[in-house]
Order: sequence, then C-alpha cells, then structure tokens
Amino acid sequence: MPLHFTQSCPTCGRRVQVRASLVGYTVVCQHCSAEFEARAATGSSSSVSEEDADAHERLEDPLMIRVEEALKRAAAQSPLV
Repeated sequence: MPLHFTQSCPTCGRRVQVRASLVGYTVVCQHCSAEFEARAATGSSSSVSEEDADAHERLEDPLMIRVEEALKRAAAQSPLV
C-alpha cells in the first residue's frame, strides 16, 4: 500500500493527494490540471521546539487530517445536549 501526503496546488489552492514516491517529480492537479513539483513537508526549523514539530507532523499526517475532518462532521451532525 503506497504512502500518500497532501499538498496544495499552487494554481488553484486545492489540496491534492500525492503518492510519496513522486516527491521531486512533476505532478498534475486533478482539479485544474496545473503541473507542479511534488514536495514533501519541510523539516522543522531550529526555532521550532521538538515537541511543536512533532505536533505539527501529526497534524500534517493525512490520516490525522481525515480523523479531524470526521470528528468535525460528527460534531456538526450531533445535537447539542
């Protein structure tokens, strides 16, 4: 099962799911057909603490993004008690 990550299209700004093996190659946005280079998330800078970098990395994980979206949808659908 290939690993994927999401990247914003520089032309239309929509999120595109990219196979990790394509980092460094030109890919095409499935929304607007623009071509751009697939780039993995950059490493943390020295001004960012290791704990903050770990938290950021978890938030950029495609699975965690999907979990957050599912939680938001569930919260929006459930009545407040």
